Amino acid sequence: MNQVKSIAPTLLVIFSIFWILLAINPFNREVWAAENTILIICFYYLINTYSRFKLSNASYLLIFTFCILQTIGAHYSYTEVPLGFWVSELFEIERNHYDRLVHFAFGFLIVLPFKEVLIRFVKFTNQRTERTILVLLFIGIGGCYEIIEWWYALAFEQGVQANDFLGSQGDIWDAEKDVFLAGLGAWIYLFIFSKNKT
Repeated sequence: MNQVKSIAPTLLVIFSIFWILLAINPFNREVWAAENTILIICFYYLINTYSRFKLSNASYLLIFTFCILQTIGAHYSYTEVPLGFWVSELFEIERNHYDRLVHFAFGFLIVLPFKEVLIRFVKFTNQRTERTILVLLFIGIGGCYEIIEWWYALAFEQGVQANDFLGSQGDIWDAEKDVFLAGLGAWIYLFIFSKNKT
């Protein structure tokens, strides 16, 4: 039986070109660098483990999609993404919600790759337990990211860079909403694409 060829190398080339183009003249170079640090660490892991730990093509496509969204956010800084302003004007919303989209997309698009890694090491008793653990995992990762944002803001003493990186736009519940959206995105993906919905 022929093994399905991985699309990961092709997606990596396409994304690398896209990333380089958006690395040119970002809205805020310091925020761009901070936003890309975690992305680069994750890419290092994926490339370093690729030969012995391949994911499905679906996972690589979902990762690619999320990285495109994240790279756009890093280039403009999340509060200044034009698409977010366009949606705000269309629906008469005061806030640029592009960052909310990316937090939701993180859960929705990245839960399958996490699942594929996790099930190699952990045997779940049933699908409901698996789904619950994965959703809680994404809530936890979302929370960790909000802590990193907080540390970054403290390091830059609430200056312009801190505000651009935080992207709270005056919402005191911004962190909680972001964490919730990551968990919600993961739950919705698992609910839609799980064979057994119970």
